[in-house]
Amino acid sequence: MAGNITLVQLDGRLDARSSVQVKGVLAELIEANQKKIILDLQNVPFIDSSGLVALVSGLRLANEKHGRIVLCGAQSQAQIVFRLTMLDRVFSIHPTPIEARQSLL
Repeated sequence: MAGNITLVQLDGRLDARSSVQVKGVLAELIEANQKKIILDLQNVPFIDSSGLVALVSGLRLANEKHGRIVLCGAQSQAQIVFRLTMLDRVFSIHPTPIEARQSLL
């Protein structure tokens, strides 16, 4: 995306099986000095605690490097999980990638 913004489109469940890979990708991007990352969750039907840990880990690392991670396209199950864990107060969550991008400019 323009403006030095990286869009990461996740696909499938974000659970114990996939969270290690997501955590690794986020760490690689942040270490490569990608400071503005949008995680598109529109194709993620399910997020469990392992997935949340991967997202929070990425956010923590981004914050340490003075970067930002924002989320977009969260499906209803993910929205409920973010609300129940109060992570909707930690993450900036937007309906679309375009709106997420605007928040990073």
